[in-house]
Amino acid sequence: MKITYLGTAAAEGFPALFCNCKYCNEARKAGGKNIRTRSQALINDNLLIDFPADTYSHFLQNDIRGDKIEYLLISHAHPDHFYLADLFMRNFPYSHNMSAPTLKLFCPKTVYEAFDNIPKNIEATILQPYQTVDLGQYKITALPAKHMLDSQAFIYIIQGEKTLLYAHDTGYFYDEVINFIQKNKFVFDMVSLDCTNVDIPISDAGTHMGFINIERLLNRLFAIGAITDSTLKYVNHFSHNGNPLHHILEDRAKQYDCLVSYDGCKVLL
Repeated sequence: MKITYLGTAAAEGFPALFCNCKYCNEARKAGGKNIRTRSQALINDNLLIDFPADTYSHFLQNDIRGDKIEYLLISHAHPDHFYLADLFMRNFPYSHNMSAPTLKLFCPKTVYEAFDNIPKNIEATILQPYQTVDLGQYKITALPAKHMLDSQAFIYIIQGEKTLLYAHDTGYFYDEVINFIQKNKFVFDMVSLDCTNVDIPISDAGTHMGFINIERLLNRLFAIGAITDSTLKYVNHFSHNGNPLHHILEDRAKQYDCLVSYDGCKVLL
């Protein structure tokens, strides 16, 4: 299984669109891995996770054939994860001769309800919390995220050649999510965890995480056997407010035995 991080920032990007803070100015000057677009990931070459406005540039920068993507998972309805307008580009007269005639989209109910109409070559399906669906070579399980308190949001377990837990945007996991993982005996080859706050304190009741919350979550997942010493642990989805300069993140992540995602980062499991 190949995971490609296409974008690794929170909604404002890094450096943030209009920001003149010290962190953003340092990122502009340093460039490279310090430039972070809105969060999105690609599994192998045919399963896309989330659809921000940066999708078009992600495809260009990573030589991705969008017409080959068969499946799209949407985590929630915030526009940095679901930019509806560009989905209508997957339709006549904007697209021709697509390798995958139909894009199968899976999402929470609130995302589905955002469509006034659905392009004829997109097949949208509402997922329920804790539902598992088979998508070709993948098995996908939707788990409730602690993120949109007035609306559904999901994190995803993706089972293919390996098993991935992709958990953005979310705060510390609900107890019932931990219990579901334990009851179903999931063992993750890789976890990718929300680190929006970096070192800014946020309680476990919050709708994002930082390193302190991640440490507690990893300890709990290890205690129930969901992660092992060989599990790859990545942090992702960073706000500019947390100073996510790459070298600083790497130094912090080492303390928790974690790796740091960056735009274009590829992980082979």
